[in-house]
Amino acid sequence: MGDVPLYERVRLAIAASIDDGTYAPGERLPSESRLADDLGVNRLTVRRAIEELARAGAVESRQGSGTYVSAPIVRLPVSQKLSTDSLVSSMTAQIAAQGHTYEDVFLRATTVDDPALNASLRLPAGPLWRIDNAIVVNDLSWMWSRSWVAKDLLDDPERHWSQVEGLYGQLNLAVGELVPLWRAILADAATLEDAEILGVRPGSPLLIREGLTADETGTPIMRVCRRARMDRVSYVLRYTDQ
Repeated sequence: MGDVPLYERVRLAIAASIDDGTYAPGERLPSESRLADDLGVNRLTVRRAIEELARAGAVESRQGSGTYVSAPIVRLPVSQKLSTDSLVSSMTAQIAAQGHTYEDVFLRATTVDDPALNASLRLPAGPLWRIDNAIVVNDLSWMWSRSWVAKDLLDDPERHWSQVEGLYGQLNLAVGELVPLWRAILADAATLEDAEILGVRPGSPLLIREGLTADETGTPIMRVCRRARMDRVSYVLRYTDQ
């Protein structure tokens, strides 16, 4: 521990007290002075440690009230095998399998007829549905998606929406097997739109997954962009069943 900065040792000590229940979710932490006395350090060291804990989402400061333990963060690894079965089952099934409550919530759908947009999305010519939906886990919006789908494949996305199967369920009924052509994972900062849907601050880090999906003939039918809270979701690509 000799090479570990003092504030980091204090951070680890406070984090351990949170993990073992000494400080429960929603409970106010002792004052900086009290923590400094208990841990044998100065207040500046405690303050730096608490800042690091707040940055990680473990605690939150409330102006004029103090620092409180945050609700526990559940990081959900969304496994995605490179197979159609994994695509069709969608993330919602994996979320439920891990004991979380979820809803695939329809947000809005509009039609777009812009040949330049089709070309940029690598989709065939013709009008598109632009469909927005959000994955709500344990009553919190963890991610939202914007999908562009050939309009002639779906009649009324909102009327036929299922909070279990979402858009993939409708497409599966419409065209049969869905074939993932490619997926890309990257990072981005939250926009004002992201902030409104996900309940984060503008500029917060997000995990982005983009992809193009085809029907059984290999014809592209959907382009999707999922924008997820980086403190809630991680992606795991599995190349085998092990």
